[in-house]
Amino acid sequence: MPKVIIDGKEITVDAGTTILKAAEQLGIYIPHFCYHPAFSKPANCRICVVEIKGAPKLSTSCSTPVQDGMEVLTNSEKVKEERESVMEFLLINHPLDCPECDQAGECRLQDYSFLYGKGHSRFREEKRVKPHKDFGEHIVLHTNRCILCTRCVRFCEEIAGVEELGVFDRGGQSQIDVFPGRKLENKLAGNVVDICPVGALVDKDFLHKTRVWNLTSFDSICPLCSKGCSIRIDVKDNKIQRIKPRTNADVNGYWICDFGRYDYHKFDDVKRAEYPQIKEMGRLSRGSWKKALEKVNITINSVTNEYGNASAAGVGNAFSSNEENFLLRHYMTSCIKSGNIFLYHINDNGYEETFKDGFRIEPDKNPNKSGASLCLGLNDSNGSFDVLLNKIDSGEIKALYFLHSNLNDTIDEKTIETLKKLDFLAVQSIFQSQLTEIADVVLPSACFSESDGTYINSSGRVQRYFKAIAPAGLAKEGWDILNGLISRCGGDLSVSSAGDVFNAAAEQVSELKDLTFYKLGNNGVSIK
Repeated sequence: MPKVIIDGKEITVDAGTTILKAAEQLGIYIPHFCYHPAFSKPANCRICVVEIKGAPKLSTSCSTPVQDGMEVLTNSEKVKEERESVMEFLLINHPLDCPECDQAGECRLQDYSFLYGKGHSRFREEKRVKPHKDFGEHIVLHTNRCILCTRCVRFCEEIAGVEELGVFDRGGQSQIDVFPGRKLENKLAGNVVDICPVGALVDKDFLHKTRVWNLTSFDSICPLCSKGCSIRIDVKDNKIQRIKPRTNADVNGYWICDFGRYDYHKFDDVKRAEYPQIKEMGRLSRGSWKKALEKVNITINSVTNEYGNASAAGVGNAFSSNEENFLLRHYMTSCIKSGNIFLYHINDNGYEETFKDGFRIEPDKNPNKSGASLCLGLNDSNGSFDVLLNKIDSGEIKALYFLHSNLNDTIDEKTIETLKKLDFLAVQSIFQSQLTEIADVVLPSACFSESDGTYINSSGRVQRYFKAIAPAGLAKEGWDILNGLISRCGGDLSVSSAGDVFNAAAEQVSELKDLTFYKLGNNGVSIK
């Protein structure tokens, strides 16, 4: 293993480690534009040059492996002079449009201009002006801003495995463009905006929405498939402005698919369940939380007193958090004294795709099927939703508490007709639907971006997400609704947060043993 000295600090690294990565391990930052750890290193931006003692010229740190005994200077006078020259070259034709550029505030060209650039320009000629290019549904290229780092081209070739972008023409006329007759339309295309170090590639969805320094960011989990990609939700004025990938080597690497990036708009498009509703005289009308929760408890208890405890059932959901499903189980077993617990989930044979680097969009569109089963105490031999429907048809089940949070789900008419046979139906839902229309009580629930909680993805990794915006209307976080029910029937768990509920679940669910909400960290913990 080679030993190298960088800026006077000694470190031993694995053979083949580049100077840039070795410096990173020492906490020494070397600027870079074209380098990205996920793909090849063309070393074409030259801003990452360093001085190696004894070498005749400067070397690119991103592509130069360390050698035993090597001594490197990352901030010598030669290096500073070279970086100034690189910055001056890159800015020759770059427009001074920072005030209107979406990248302002998170632009490396701005940062490096401040750190390594000159305070004036010697360029007196007219800057070249090139037209914007529409690359497809989501992406526009501001060609004037492009510094030809080729990150986007390499992403398409090496990560997505498609030939959609390329460098066309040569010399001073070189520019990024789509191949003739093609569009930038692969299902990972939005990532090229994230990796663009300047403001050349912009996202139509975020274009001119707000300045990035006005955003507040929250860690979360994508709820649109069982992969459970780590994401970052950027918020302003209690509204989601954009969703970005959050690096997690154990789940999604550096990327998210375009479904996870843009489908948050669906939560704005659906009609949300915003306040408690109670059916009176055959019609649902607005009620208070107190009356709605009391109605649920009193009516279910009345049904079980008349027909027995087994006449009540609860339906967990593969779209709901571990905390919601655990509390539903606790409510049914401790308060109602019924073991009738079932799981509802949507299509697990949906769209799937595996890309060149191995990133996969999962066919199972339930984000928490594994976690819901664990926290409900179910396995492959019990908990089938079809079994529940048969029991309702036969009259065995008279009262039902239904967690329903599947945004992409439309319950079929046959199921609706079966559920109408119930004496009492309480629905905890994030949106209005055919199901809420037939309910006796509707309890409005917060969606994933409006609550704290955890999911377990298809590979068995427990991950947490955090509340980014306030719930719609009078909606409450799902765990809070169920905790309110449990408190009213004397089964108080003494929990005051989603973290408390997870910790309580970890004490009872063997697969979660020794875990706490805090121990999950930013990237989660595998239980397989």
